[in-house]
Amino acid sequence: MELLEAHFNTLDGNLIYDETANTYEMFSNKPGIHKHLNYLTFKTLFKEMEGVKNPHILESGIASAGTNSTYLFNEYVRKYGGFFWSVDINRSLVDNHKGNMCPATQLICDDSVSFFTNWSKSHDIANVIYLDSYDLDFYNPHPAGNHGLAEYKSLMPVIKQNTLLLIDDTPINPYWLDTRNSLYTDMCIYYFNNNNTMPGKGMFVLNEVKNADKILHNYQVLYKFYDTPVDVKTC
Repeated sequence: MELLEAHFNTLDGNLIYDETANTYEMFSNKPGIHKHLNYLTFKTLFKEMEGVKNPHILESGIASAGTNSTYLFNEYVRKYGGFFWSVDINRSLVDNHKGNMCPATQLICDDSVSFFTNWSKSHDIANVIYLDSYDLDFYNPHPAGNHGLAEYKSLMPVIKQNTLLLIDDTPINPYWLDTRNSLYTDMCIYYFNNNNTMPGKGMFVLNEVKNADKILHNYQVLYKFYDTPVDVKTC
Protein backbone atom coordinates (compact mmCIF):
# COMPACT_ATOMS: atom_id res chain seq x y z
CA MET A 1 0.00 0.00 0.00
CA GLU A 2 3.05 2.27 0.19
CA LEU A 3 2.81 2.87 -3.55
CA LEU A 4 -0.81 3.93 -3.28
CA GLU A 5 -0.22 6.19 -0.28
CA ALA A 6 2.76 7.86 -1.92
CA HIS A 7 0.71 8.52 -5.04
CA PHE A 8 -2.31 9.98 -3.25
CA ASN A 9 -0.14 12.07 -0.94
CA THR A 10 0.62 14.19 -4.02
CA LEU A 11 -3.09 14.85 -4.60
CA ASP A 12 -5.39 17.25 -2.78
CA GLY A 13 -9.13 17.11 -2.37
CA ASN A 14 -12.27 17.77 -0.36
CA LEU A 15 -12.43 14.43 1.44
CA ILE A 16 -11.23 15.22 4.96
CA TYR A 17 -9.65 12.53 7.13
CA ASP A 18 -10.04 13.02 10.88
CA GLU A 19 -7.09 11.15 12.40
CA THR A 20 -8.50 11.27 15.93
CA ALA A 21 -11.87 9.75 15.02
CA ASN A 22 -10.51 7.74 12.06
CA THR A 23 -13.36 9.02 9.88
CA TYR A 24 -13.71 10.61 6.45
CA GLU A 25 -16.11 13.42 5.62
CA MET A 26 -16.70 15.47 2.49
CA PHE A 27 -16.19 19.22 2.95
CA SER A 28 -15.73 18.86 6.69
CA ASN A 29 -15.12 22.01 8.74
CA LYS A 30 -13.07 20.02 11.23
CA PRO A 31 -9.27 19.92 11.09
CA GLY A 32 -7.95 17.00 9.14
CA ILE A 33 -5.96 15.71 6.20
CA HIS A 34 -7.28 16.56 2.75
CA LYS A 35 -7.61 13.50 0.55
CA HIS A 36 -8.60 13.10 -3.08
CA LEU A 37 -12.24 12.19 -3.69
CA ASN A 38 -11.25 8.77 -5.06
CA TYR A 39 -8.79 7.84 -2.34
CA LEU A 40 -11.04 5.37 -0.53
CA THR A 41 -12.07 3.41 -3.61
CA PHE A 42 -8.50 3.14 -4.88
CA LYS A 43 -7.30 2.14 -1.43
CA THR A 44 -9.89 -0.63 -1.36
CA LEU A 45 -9.02 -1.66 -4.91
CA PHE A 46 -5.32 -1.98 -4.14
CA LYS A 47 -6.04 -3.94 -0.99
CA GLU A 48 -8.10 -6.38 -3.06
CA MET A 49 -5.24 -6.64 -5.56
CA GLU A 50 -2.83 -7.92 -2.93
CA GLY A 51 -1.73 -11.44 -3.71
CA VAL A 52 -2.72 -11.29 -7.39
CA LYS A 53 0.34 -12.37 -9.35
CA ASN A 54 1.13 -10.65 -12.65
CA PRO A 55 -2.32 -9.09 -13.06
CA HIS A 56 -3.78 -7.99 -16.36
CA ILE A 57 -4.94 -4.41 -15.77
CA LEU A 58 -7.14 -2.53 -18.24
CA GLU A 59 -8.00 1.17 -18.19
CA SER A 60 -10.13 3.32 -20.45
CA GLY A 61 -9.23 6.99 -20.45
CA ILE A 62 -5.54 7.83 -20.15
CA ALA A 63 -4.99 10.01 -17.10
CA SER A 64 -4.49 13.67 -17.90
CA ALA A 65 -5.76 15.01 -14.57
CA GLY A 66 -7.60 13.85 -11.47
CA THR A 67 -6.12 10.74 -9.89
CA ASN A 68 -3.44 10.26 -12.58
CA SER A 69 -4.39 6.59 -12.42
CA THR A 70 -2.39 5.72 -15.53
CA TYR A 71 0.80 6.54 -13.67
CA LEU A 72 -0.37 4.68 -10.58
CA PHE A 73 -1.09 1.47 -12.49
CA ASN A 74 2.14 1.86 -14.45
CA GLU A 75 4.14 2.05 -11.23
CA TYR A 76 2.28 -0.97 -9.89
CA VAL A 77 3.25 -3.26 -12.79
CA ARG A 78 6.76 -1.82 -12.86
CA LYS A 79 7.26 -2.63 -9.18
CA TYR A 80 5.19 -5.78 -8.68
CA GLY A 81 4.83 -7.30 -12.14
CA GLY A 82 1.91 -7.76 -14.46
CA PHE A 83 0.73 -6.03 -17.61
CA PHE A 84 -1.20 -2.80 -18.07
CA TRP A 85 -3.13 -1.53 -21.08
CA SER A 86 -4.65 1.96 -21.16
CA VAL A 87 -6.74 3.07 -24.14
CA ASP A 88 -7.82 6.54 -25.19
CA ILE A 89 -9.22 7.93 -28.42
CA ASN A 90 -7.15 11.10 -27.97
CA ARG A 91 -3.86 10.67 -29.84
CA SER A 92 -2.17 13.58 -28.06
CA LEU A 93 -2.70 11.94 -24.65
CA VAL A 94 -1.10 8.74 -25.89
CA ASP A 95 1.85 10.59 -27.38
CA ASN A 96 2.32 12.85 -24.35
CA HIS A 97 2.47 10.02 -21.80
CA LYS A 98 3.84 6.95 -23.56
CA GLY A 99 7.45 7.99 -23.05
CA ASN A 100 6.95 7.90 -19.28
CA MET A 101 5.69 4.33 -19.15
CA CYS A 102 7.56 1.12 -18.27
CA PRO A 103 7.88 -1.80 -20.75
CA ALA A 104 4.93 -3.63 -19.16
CA THR A 105 2.57 -0.77 -20.01
CA GLN A 106 0.95 -0.16 -23.38
CA LEU A 107 -0.89 3.05 -24.24
CA ILE A 108 -3.25 2.57 -27.17
CA CYS A 109 -5.04 5.13 -29.32
CA ASP A 110 -8.41 3.61 -30.16
CA ASP A 111 -12.06 3.63 -29.24
CA SER A 112 -12.21 1.81 -25.92
CA VAL A 113 -15.14 -0.44 -26.87
CA SER A 114 -13.39 -1.52 -30.07
CA PHE A 115 -10.12 -2.16 -28.26
CA PHE A 116 -11.74 -4.08 -25.41
CA THR A 117 -13.71 -6.21 -27.86
CA ASN A 118 -10.54 -7.23 -29.68
CA TRP A 119 -8.57 -7.64 -26.46
CA SER A 120 -11.21 -9.99 -25.11
CA LYS A 121 -10.77 -12.25 -28.13
CA SER A 122 -7.06 -12.77 -27.48
CA HIS A 123 -6.94 -12.92 -23.67
CA ASP A 124 -8.56 -15.15 -21.07
CA ILE A 125 -8.96 -12.83 -18.09
CA ALA A 126 -8.84 -9.23 -16.97
CA ASN A 127 -7.90 -9.05 -13.30
CA VAL A 128 -8.49 -5.32 -12.86
CA ILE A 129 -10.68 -3.06 -15.00
CA TYR A 130 -10.92 0.71 -14.54
CA LEU A 131 -13.47 2.53 -16.71
CA ASP A 132 -12.90 6.27 -16.95
CA SER A 133 -13.38 7.27 -20.58
CA TYR A 134 -15.98 9.61 -22.09
CA ASP A 135 -16.37 12.84 -20.12
CA LEU A 136 -19.54 12.89 -18.06
CA ASP A 137 -22.03 15.72 -18.41
CA PHE A 138 -24.32 15.49 -15.39
CA TYR A 139 -27.02 17.37 -17.31
CA ASN A 140 -26.75 15.04 -20.32
CA PRO A 141 -25.42 11.77 -18.87
CA HIS A 142 -26.77 9.24 -21.37
CA PRO A 143 -23.86 9.36 -23.86
CA ALA A 144 -21.33 8.63 -21.11
CA GLY A 145 -23.67 6.10 -19.49
CA ASN A 146 -24.26 4.22 -22.73
CA HIS A 147 -20.55 4.19 -23.48
CA GLY A 148 -19.78 2.81 -20.03
CA LEU A 149 -22.33 0.04 -20.53
CA ALA A 150 -20.86 -0.80 -23.94
CA GLU A 151 -17.39 -1.00 -22.38
CA TYR A 152 -18.64 -3.35 -19.70
CA LYS A 153 -20.37 -5.61 -22.21
CA SER A 154 -17.29 -5.73 -24.43
CA LEU A 155 -15.27 -7.03 -21.47
CA MET A 156 -17.74 -9.63 -20.24
CA PRO A 157 -15.84 -12.54 -21.89
CA VAL A 158 -12.74 -11.79 -19.77
CA ILE A 159 -14.49 -11.00 -16.50
CA LYS A 160 -13.98 -14.04 -14.33
CA GLN A 161 -14.00 -14.98 -10.66
CA ASN A 162 -12.17 -12.32 -8.58
CA THR A 163 -12.07 -9.77 -11.41
CA LEU A 164 -12.18 -6.25 -9.96
CA LEU A 165 -14.21 -3.58 -11.77
CA LEU A 166 -13.90 0.10 -10.82
CA ILE A 167 -16.00 2.75 -12.57
CA ASP A 168 -15.35 6.46 -12.15
CA ASP A 169 -17.92 9.28 -12.05
CA THR A 170 -20.78 7.16 -10.72
CA PRO A 171 -21.83 8.89 -7.48
CA ILE A 172 -24.18 7.01 -5.19
CA ASN A 173 -25.75 10.30 -4.07
CA PRO A 174 -25.07 14.07 -4.23
CA TYR A 175 -23.03 14.00 -1.02
CA TRP A 176 -20.09 12.55 -2.96
CA LEU A 177 -19.97 15.28 -5.57
CA ASP A 178 -16.71 17.21 -5.43
CA THR A 179 -18.51 20.54 -5.34
CA ARG A 180 -21.15 22.40 -3.40
CA ASN A 181 -22.19 24.83 -6.15
CA SER A 182 -25.31 24.87 -8.34
CA LEU A 183 -24.50 21.39 -9.69
CA TYR A 184 -24.79 20.01 -6.17
CA THR A 185 -28.15 21.72 -5.67
CA ASP A 186 -29.45 20.52 -9.02
CA MET A 187 -28.32 16.95 -8.37
CA CYS A 188 -30.01 16.94 -4.97
CA ILE A 189 -33.25 17.74 -6.78
CA TYR A 190 -32.51 15.11 -9.42
CA TYR A 191 -31.79 12.50 -6.76
CA PHE A 192 -35.07 13.23 -4.97
CA ASN A 193 -37.10 13.16 -8.20
CA ASN A 194 -35.50 10.01 -9.64
CA ASN A 195 -35.94 7.39 -6.93
CA ASN A 196 -32.63 8.10 -5.23
CA THR A 197 -30.56 7.52 -8.37
CA MET A 198 -27.81 9.65 -9.89
CA PRO A 199 -26.42 10.33 -13.36
CA GLY A 200 -23.03 8.75 -13.99
CA LYS A 201 -20.69 6.87 -16.29
CA GLY A 202 -21.78 3.63 -14.68
CA MET A 203 -25.46 4.53 -14.33
CA PHE A 204 -26.58 1.72 -16.66
CA VAL A 205 -23.95 -0.76 -15.52
CA LEU A 206 -25.28 -0.65 -11.96
CA ASN A 207 -28.38 -2.61 -12.91
CA GLU A 208 -26.57 -4.96 -15.29
CA VAL A 209 -23.70 -6.30 -13.20
CA LYS A 210 -24.41 -9.85 -12.13
CA ASN A 211 -22.49 -12.34 -10.00
CA ALA A 212 -20.50 -9.65 -8.22
CA ASP A 213 -20.26 -8.07 -4.81
CA LYS A 214 -20.43 -4.28 -4.64
CA ILE A 215 -17.47 -3.65 -2.36
CA LEU A 216 -17.67 0.13 -2.16
CA HIS A 217 -19.79 2.85 -3.74
CA ASN A 218 -19.22 6.54 -3.12
CA TYR A 219 -18.16 8.73 -6.08
CA GLN A 220 -16.84 5.62 -7.80
CA VAL A 221 -18.24 2.12 -7.67
CA LEU A 222 -16.09 -0.98 -7.09
CA TYR A 223 -17.18 -4.55 -7.80
CA LYS A 224 -15.53 -7.91 -7.20
CA PHE A 225 -16.93 -10.77 -9.26
CA TYR A 226 -17.50 -14.15 -7.70
CA ASP A 227 -18.36 -15.71 -11.07
CA THR A 228 -18.49 -14.91 -14.77
CA PRO A 229 -21.25 -12.35 -15.51
CA VAL A 230 -24.64 -13.49 -16.69
CA ASP A 231 -25.43 -12.37 -20.25
CA VAL A 232 -27.44 -9.17 -20.47
CA LYS A 233 -29.60 -7.81 -23.26
CA THR A 234 -28.11 -5.17 -25.53
CA CYS A 235 -29.59 -1.77 -24.88
